[in-house]
Amino acid sequence: MDPAGEEFVRSAIAHQGALLGHQASQLSSTVQEVETLTVQMAELSSRFRELQDVMSSPTSGVPLSLTQRESEPHANNPPLYDGDPNSCRAFLSQCSLVFALQPRRYATERLKVAYVITLLTGKAREWGTAVWDAGASFCTDFEEFRAEMTKLFDRSVKGDEASSKLARLRQGGRSVTEYAILFKTLAASCDWNEGALRAMFREGLNFDIQDEIATHDLPQDLEGFINLATRVESRLRLRQRRLAPRSSWRLEETLPYKSHPPPQSPLAEPEPMQLGRIRLSAQEKQ
Repeated sequence: MDPAGEEFVRSAIAHQGALLGHQASQLSSTVQEVETLTVQMAELSSRFRELQDVMSSPTSGVPLSLTQRESEPHANNPPLYDGDPNSCRAFLSQCSLVFALQPRRYATERLKVAYVITLLTGKAREWGTAVWDAGASFCTDFEEFRAEMTKLFDRSVKGDEASSKLARLRQGGRSVTEYAILFKTLAASCDWNEGALRAMFREGLNFDIQDEIATHDLPQDLEGFINLATRVESRLRLRQRRLAPRSSWRLEETLPYKSHPPPQSPLAEPEPMQLGRIRLSAQEKQ
């Protein structure tokens, strides 16, 4: 081989060696980048799982996305509370229902207390604003706030007072349904057994319903007794409606018939006397 050919071969081999070295360097760099990405992906996966665990916890204070909030059931706000002593317990119970339906939206105790205070008005709002601004300790726990608010405002009947009212309750002009609602509201605050509640409910019914119920097999539970009384009341009303038209018709039958002639105009001129087809003159009429 001549010297020129040898030089060309050596130059080609050197060039190929340089290319192979460059490719090896790039390959090594790519391998390192892939390893780095693998480690980063593992860290991201671990953090994502931790966030999922935090989001699924009802006690988490982490703000939620709009989509997650919309996934919770809708809950209407309770009516504003103005300090009425007879509706305090109902108001707080409705707030508790909102928290139960939307545990992620009201994730912290302080959020719950703040929500309740925004629904106060009148003297109740004055008290709520004062204790919130003063940083009262019970403003950090809803149950403690509820206990303080109940102690101050709640005067609803319970215990012996509820039992006394329940014993005096009568149906009167109410429907059976309205009477049953009042009865069960008071009964919820009493510790009477099922038999006593059933007997007291029957005692408070109107006499006509009691008489009709006596002809039926009596249920052994309060709900069954209420349903029976409701059906009896509906039956009695239907009977009254059926008898009412017949009674009115019989009453009209007994009244004497009285005809009423059609009214005559006072301005009408009297017709002249006629005999057959002959019209009498004024002199002949005299």
